[in-house]
Amino acid sequence: MAQPASLPVSLKPLFTEEQISARVAELGQAINEHYRDTEGLIIICILKGGFMFLSDLVKHLNVPCHIEFVRLSSYGDNQKSSGQVKPVDLSLPPLVNKDILLIEDIIDTGLTLHFFIDYLESLHTPKSIRLAVLLDKKEARQRPVETHFVGFEVGNQFVVGYGLDDKGFYRNLPYIACFEDV
Repeated sequence: MAQPASLPVSLKPLFTEEQISARVAELGQAINEHYRDTEGLIIICILKGGFMFLSDLVKHLNVPCHIEFVRLSSYGDNQKSSGQVKPVDLSLPPLVNKDILLIEDIIDTGLTLHFFIDYLESLHTPKSIRLAVLLDKKEARQRPVETHFVGFEVGNQFVVGYGLDDKGFYRNLPYIACFEDV
C-alpha cells in the first residue's frame, strides 16, 4: 500500500499515551460499576478504528463479557464523512434481551452510530445498548446519539493515532494527534 501523496509535515499531539491510559482505566471502572449486576455483557467493537480502545479498555473490565466485531464505514479515504454508512460486515450472534456495549473510536456526525443502533434495535431487540466512545466531536454532530462513557471531547479537527487513521496510516501511534498547519 502506497503512502498518501501528501503526508503532513508534522502532527500536533492532543492526548498523550499516559492521558489515554488513565482515562481508559477510569472508563473501565465506570463500566464495571454500571454493569456490576449483568449476567453477561456483549461488547461490540466497530472496526477498524475502535480496536486499540477496545484492547486497552477490556483489560480494566471485571464483568463477564463476550466480544464481537463489526465493520462499518462512512469515511472511505476522505477526512470527512461521506454521509453514507457502508455496512461491511455485520455478522453477530443472537442479541435478544442482551446488554450491549458499543465501542467506537470517535463519534462525529453520528450517522454511523445512528445507523448501527437502529439496526441493532430493529433486528436484534437487545435489553440495553450503551456507547463507549474514545473521542466525542460534538461540533460535527448531524444526528443525535446518546453517549454513555466518553473518553475525551475534541473540536472539529481531523485526528489520527490510537486506532484512528488517515487513508489507513497513523493507527499505530500510541497518542492522538491532529495535523499541524505548516
